[in-house]
Amino acid sequence: MRTGDHIRITAGLETADRWLDHAGTKHSDGTLVTSGGRVAAVVARADTAAAAQHAAYAGLKLVSFDGMQYRRDIGAT
Repeated sequence: MRTGDHIRITAGLETADRWLDHAGTKHSDGTLVTSGGRVAAVVARADTAAAAQHAAYAGLKLVSFDGMQYRRDIGAT
């Protein structure tokens, strides 16, 4: 299991209807880093499930770290 990878978050990720929830993380030298397991989730809300899914995956493009993996089926109908 990887740990200690710096999590890069591009400005614009967090809006009133989109945010990052993280749990498998820690702060190290003022930086958010991976701490193992499922690190984070981009969460979005919208008028429809499809719009929320689109917003969440758009937000995902604004988060990166070495070794990052993510599911592509969340919110699929």
